[in-house]
Amino acid sequence: MDTILLDKLTVFQPGALTVALPLDNALIAWADSTTDSTSERRQDLLRDKTRAVGDFFSWVGKAIDQVTPADVKGWQRELEGRGLAQATIYAMISRVSSFYEWILKSPDLASWVMRNPVTLARPKAPRPYQAESTKALDNDQVRALLRVVKANGDVISKRDYALLLFYLLTVLRRAEVAGLRWGDVKINCGLIVTVRVKGGEFVNREIIEPAVKEALLDYLRASGRLDKMTPESPLWTRHDRGGKYGDTLTSHAISKAMKGYATSAGLEGFQLHQFRHTYARMVAEESGSLIETQDALGHRNLSTTRVYVQRIGVKRDRFSVRLAEKLNLL
Repeated sequence: MDTILLDKLTVFQPGALTVALPLDNALIAWADSTTDSTSERRQDLLRDKTRAVGDFFSWVGKAIDQVTPADVKGWQRELEGRGLAQATIYAMISRVSSFYEWILKSPDLASWVMRNPVTLARPKAPRPYQAESTKALDNDQVRALLRVVKANGDVISKRDYALLLFYLLTVLRRAEVAGLRWGDVKINCGLIVTVRVKGGEFVNREIIEPAVKEALLDYLRASGRLDKMTPESPLWTRHDRGGKYGDTLTSHAISKAMKGYATSAGLEGFQLHQFRHTYARMVAEESGSLIETQDALGHRNLSTTRVYVQRIGVKRDRFSVRLAEKLNLL
């Protein structure tokens, strides 16, 4: 079999060259065909997928059909040396596997790629949310983060403070907050936000805490956008010199910004999803009920909520006084 060069995905049939496709194009075609076209995170997923597999081929430096399970193991050790989390490494290797599976299902390409090299080298899947106690921020950490975000008082700080309150007090996911538009928000005493949640359903979420509404309006006034908003206007835009002023702020950019604040607040290894875990912790502590926490998080299965909440504090007593009154004990 002829060698496949790293920068060309080349398919040979007996005696004739039939296809010559740049690797970048192959990665784009694979990512596009394996990513939900309706996902609000589609652009982030496309970027992450192609970046992970591209990193593998840049590191291995081999023709696509020459990669071995030992190469996959070597890349795993390389990723571990970079300090990446086991869950991240597993996800990146799984994307390489997905790319090979896509090739093997192609009538034109499968004839020269004989196997998926990840099959014999895939690491054991990490248990979901290992060391769960480290996932939720404690109250002091949250307060420290709030102080850091508010410190500057400029328009970016006002935007990011409003974003932070949305994450902490609404339990919306990263992409759900990032994708909000002005038409999704109704303002009254508080806010009612319409979001398309995981699973594709549209949900109206009430936010009665006035601090969230006030922070949002404060940001929009400071940015000079409040009177110019239309239903299609993105809620969050860029105000930095690194990108086009006024561009929609992506969920990736939000995550990067929050990680920067977390570092300044002394929070190591911070991930944006920790806000959702933190919300779950606080609701569980306040309610003392796993069922109420499940409802607040919007989980269909109680087992998913248990992943977020290891321990429920004291179950709130709502009935003993009234029952005692009925029995004339008081």
